[in-house]
Amino acid sequence: MSQQIQLSRLRLVATALILASVLFELAGIAVADVSIQPTVGVSKAVDPGVRPLPAAAGGALPGLGADEKAFFDAAKVIFMEVDTVPDGLGPRFNLDSCAGCHAFPAVGGSSPEANPQVAVAKNNKNVLPSFITEKGPVREARFVRNRDGTPDGGVHGLFVISGRSDAPGCNIKQPDFAGELARNNVIFRIPTPLFGLGLVENIPDDYLESALADNKILKERLGISGEFNRSGNDGTITRFGWKAQNK
Repeated sequence: MSQQIQLSRLRLVATALILASVLFELAGIAVADVSIQPTVGVSKAVDPGVRPLPAAAGGALPGLGADEKAFFDAAKVIFMEVDTVPDGLGPRFNLDSCAGCHAFPAVGGSSPEANPQVAVAKNNKNVLPSFITEKGPVREARFVRNRDGTPDGGVHGLFVISGRSDAPGCNIKQPDFAGELARNNVIFRIPTPLFGLGLVENIPDDYLESALADNKILKERLGISGEFNRSGNDGTITRFGWKAQNK
């Protein structure tokens, strides 16, 4: 009887040890599982919102000489001017000031918080296209194809100077944006920041050509190829615009 009791006790102890071991392992698994769960919010991307002002952008490069700084300042004044028809505005246009489109977070940047195209349409007695809204981005519109089905791709100015006091006799009409939208024939572009593009403009053509020619065999293996767009006037490399078609 005593042996049976001892055996029973041994079985109980062994069972307890096994259960303890299993529970410990399960606890370890549970702890491990908890430890690999990401903390809520740690890895989640957060939109920082509109960039706070003032921004450290839009100024001249440090170290410019007096003449270079004066040239920069004069160009910035012209960039911020509101143009009229005698200044060269129209007959079709997207806005009457370069800095109106390139405004945020500083002059030379991108679209501002309030779209100035809304007021320009009203002031110039133009119909406001449906894709231009007060809180939406500044936009320019391109048509994918012409009416005959041939490729277009060119910018079609949103507004016209007809009806302005400084454009007497002008009867040009706005494009039919509603009709082109119905044909799914309109694509958009928003203003890109211009910061640093003066440096791009000053890269010599021969430097670009040399960079293109470098590592030719490796580029061929990787399927890297291409060619420069060039000006139809002087044959130099063009760098700006939707397809680098402009000087």
